[in-house]
Amino acid sequence: MSKFTCFVLCVLAVSLGEVRSNALEKAAIRAAVYPLIVDCAKEHGVTLEQLKAAKASHSAEGINPCFQSCVYKKTGIFNDNGEYDVANAKTKLQKFVTDEDEYARIAEVGKTCAAVNDKSVSDGAAGCERAALLTACFLEHRAQIII
Repeated sequence: MSKFTCFVLCVLAVSLGEVRSNALEKAAIRAAVYPLIVDCAKEHGVTLEQLKAAKASHSAEGINPCFQSCVYKKTGIFNDNGEYDVANAKTKLQKFVTDEDEYARIAEVGKTCAAVNDKSVSDGAAGCERAALLTACFLEHRAQIII
């Protein structure tokens, strides 16, 4: 798994892409996010096979959106209202991404994807629908940060 994938399974794009980063940064993200992914997977019935399939297809369509919301909430990417917290996401990203150019590219995608907060969703603070929208946005823009 990569920095973007782990972060945005810190940051769900959990297995959906790769970014430039060094091995230490990738390891730090994996160590921070893995327990959260495991907890959310158990809570929402997501299997390792489903995550591997999502990674291979670069699509989160087969992944329970409430799993995505769970990961986003536990990593602080979503607030308690089920909304994308761009400022907190950028703060967390900065802890893991030391290259300024890389950080700027990823942060710009995050800023672009903040538009998901303006979309109407029916599940409110649960954040499942918004999580699916955010993941889709990250995947749509992954070319900006993929190696």
